[in-house]
Amino acid sequence: MTTVAAGLTLRECAERLDVHYMTVYRYVRLGMLPASKVGSRWQVDPVDLESFRTSGAAGTGSGPAPWSERLMCRLIDGDAAGAWRVVEAAMAAGLAPPEIHLGVIGPALGAVGSGWAGGEVSVAQEHAATAAATRIVGRLGSRFVPRGRRRGKVLIGTPAGERHGLAVAMAADLLRSRRYDVIDLGCDLPADDFLMAVATAEPVSVVAVSITSTQCLPAAWKLISRLRSVTAAPILAGGRAVGDGVLDLGADRLIPDGEGLLSL
Repeated sequence: MTTVAAGLTLRECAERLDVHYMTVYRYVRLGMLPASKVGSRWQVDPVDLESFRTSGAAGTGSGPAPWSERLMCRLIDGDAAGAWRVVEAAMAAGLAPPEIHLGVIGPALGAVGSGWAGGEVSVAQEHAATAAATRIVGRLGSRFVPRGRRRGKVLIGTPAGERHGLAVAMAADLLRSRRYDVIDLGCDLPADDFLMAVATAEPVSVVAVSITSTQCLPAAWKLISRLRSVTAAPILAGGRAVGDGVLDLGADRLIPDGEGLLSL
């Protein structure tokens, strides 16, 4: 095995540990495996890697990887069929559809996004992963509609400029699992059209605005302020860009993640 001057690359570490390189990236990001950044790449001292391996921290022999990690590997490889098999196996093991979204797909996509931000995942890989995940979410959609009396109507969408439609679709599924009828407007909808959709759908129980990209926060603030003129329904703002929920977007409630949405 060859090394670079300052140590082993994450791919070389993955080969020595017999795991996917994104698994090694997760070890580094969690502080489990010491590493240093050289340029845009992480590098690991061979001595640290050997200590990590022999200590058992890598989980050698501890059983199969978590469902989210297995799904992440399939998504990174662009293996849509294999990704669906992971989800099927997770459901066969007893996970309910909301648990698939929150505990498998969500964390897998988060790991892919972190890998892209850290230079370990290419733009092409990130796009392929998103496309495969979108297909999975589409196949799961009908499983989020339980029987029983409907609790009301929710309209959900994003501000103009927000391109992350998958987050909207997953949030809509979680709302349906709570017996709400959901109108999913998708992503990147102009504010005028968003307002028209709300006015047409009235009465609605809740209006939800999903924001993943921080650069869309100003547009979200403007949208929420305009929504006040067409509906008296509570307005929720949620998504990765909301963070810990301290941002003042003018919404009635700020919800940073799917767990918060379900608990509300």
